[in-house]
Amino acid sequence: MKQKILGVIAVGAVLAFTGGCASAGGGETEDGEFSTIVDGTLTVGLSPDFPPMEYMDGETLIGSDVDLITAAAERMGLEVAFEHQKFDQLINSVRTDRVDIVISGMSDTVERQKTLDFIDYYSSTGRFYTLPDQASEFGAETDVCGAAVAVSTKTDYFPALQRFSADVCEAADLPPVNIVGADSGAAARLQLDQGRAELAVQGAENLAYFEQQEPGKYEIVLDVLIDQPFAAAVRKGNTELAEAVRDAFQELYDDGTTEEILTEYGIEQGLREPAINEVGSE
Repeated sequence: MKQKILGVIAVGAVLAFTGGCASAGGGETEDGEFSTIVDGTLTVGLSPDFPPMEYMDGETLIGSDVDLITAAAERMGLEVAFEHQKFDQLINSVRTDRVDIVISGMSDTVERQKTLDFIDYYSSTGRFYTLPDQASEFGAETDVCGAAVAVSTKTDYFPALQRFSADVCEAADLPPVNIVGADSGAAARLQLDQGRAELAVQGAENLAYFEQQEPGKYEIVLDVLIDQPFAAAVRKGNTELAEAVRDAFQELYDDGTTEEILTEYGIEQGLREPAINEVGSE
């Protein structure tokens, strides 16, 4: 049920798409009235460079997050408008009410919960991967010690790799991981492709997309590096909107729409029930 959002969308531009019968000022939840910065519209910030969650297919915005939040807005009786931003601008954008919500492969973390409320909706895992002819070299975690591993420094995989190096390598008096920092996942893959890294770290959902595009180009090795849910995020304390989005996600989960969307993009392994601020709540 891929919903292709048509139109030329420049960074910072906002386009609105009808998602249902909108009512001014938002809609009603069990816990009270939610509001949006533009009456009748859910303004969504995202960084469309993270396939298969959100990315550009020519001039068309597509991805599982795009379809999911569009369907959620429809359940909430709202239109949806997408604003393209760099990933590192998204948190400040929602904190300062330039957008109502962000959904862009962002992990729910305890630190981020200090300024945002999260609606967890997808189980993501960070994985080591390499080129097939090198995969046999990495059968144990300690094989990573001393190896060059490319990772985007803008993701949660970067601190996770630092912890891995400290816990697995340095604690055992083995050489630390040679972390090759990059400014994006694509740049990290390039380091691996060009032989400047022996491994890279990426989300399993991205690797599933790459396998669809170029079967057999990469091979996942070792166990999961990090397991954290992806979440949509609203400004801290915007409880009514968070609950309304959670309720819409729950409807989509219950009637099978979420699974249908994820399956279309080949990432159904991340299906999970939605929850608010689940990380660190136990």
